Amino acid sequence: MNLNVLYCHEDSFASADLLSKKLVPYPRYQLTNNSWPQISTNCRADFAIAHTGRDILLNFSISNDYFHSVQRPVNGEVHLDNCVEFFIAFGQSDHYYNIEFNCLGVGKMAYGNKKLNRILLDESVVHQIRTSVRSSLSGEEFNWEMTICIPAATFIFHEILSFEGITARANFYKCGDGLPNPHYLCWNKITSPIPDFHRPDCFGYIHFLQANGMPVKKIV
Repeated sequence: MNLNVLYCHEDSFASADLLSKKLVPYPRYQLTNNSWPQISTNCRADFAIAHTGRDILLNFSISNDYFHSVQRPVNGEVHLDNCVEFFIAFGQSDHYYNIEFNCLGVGKMAYGNKKLNRILLDESVVHQIRTSVRSSLSGEEFNWEMTICIPAATFIFHEILSFEGITARANFYKCGDGLPNPHYLCWNKITSPIPDFHRPDCFGYIHFLQANGMPVKKIV
């Protein structure tokens, strides 16, 4: 699939709460259960994405989840919790970044070319990512929303002066490996017999539009 990432005219230092409101009118994209439909779930999730030139802005909205999150250390196993994830690869390389956050705002970020060949980024880099979480719990039904602001500087293996005009490959996920009913929702369908998000060959293309709305011109 292909997705155009619209430009958002906002200060890079704006709070994640403010950015969450800014993203309300932006298009939303569904995270589906098409990759592994045999693993049934009632959880539903979608996301919106934009960029400021210097930051990637993401807003995930999740409904009918089951709350089970732990206050883990940074770069811990947040995928076991109520978790949203964003994987992105720049240029033609098979190396990619995985950015993961549980609903308590605990993050993980790594880089590499395989699932078991990851370099965890320093905690100071992960802490540059700003987040905002809103949630409500009614019985076993957990609804939550997370806004994530990812500065270009966190992609430490690339020198990104601006996202404007860049084409990248990416995928977006919602999971909860440690939930009573684990599930694995994706934006771009993954062809794998078992759940595996670390499949850059199944990433879709995302195009960061310029501030004037013009199409992409460069790949980094």
